[in-house]
Amino acid sequence: MSLIKQIEDAETKDQLEEIGKQPPLGVDVDKRKGVETIRAELLELAEEQAAQEGTGQEEPSAADEEQQGGDQGEERPAQQAAQEAPRKDAYRGRLLKHRKSGRLFPWTAQLAKKRDMQEV
Repeated sequence: MSLIKQIEDAETKDQLEEIGKQPPLGVDVDKRKGVETIRAELLELAEEQAAQEGTGQEEPSAADEEQQGGDQGEERPAQQAAQEAPRKDAYRGRLLKHRKSGRLFPWTAQLAKKRDMQEV
């Protein structure tokens, strides 16, 4: 029976946990989640496994990436810069900063009157 079929046929968290621990997946199942959530996660992993086996390619491990070195090192700062870029939905208006905690708030007239708030 295929792995995906086993996951779909499982009825309890215990059965899903046993399937998850089997060698092709080898993951630890969080039993605090619901049965359908666990099933969806395991199905996603099983489909990824099937796709990798179908193409015959495996994802490079972290050790392999470190050994390759040069090319990967230049790409990582660019990826980090892209992640640190401001989001489109970020607030762009006036901001107030709390002097003690450093927390930022959107500007409002009431908050601006507070002595612990400073416009940034």
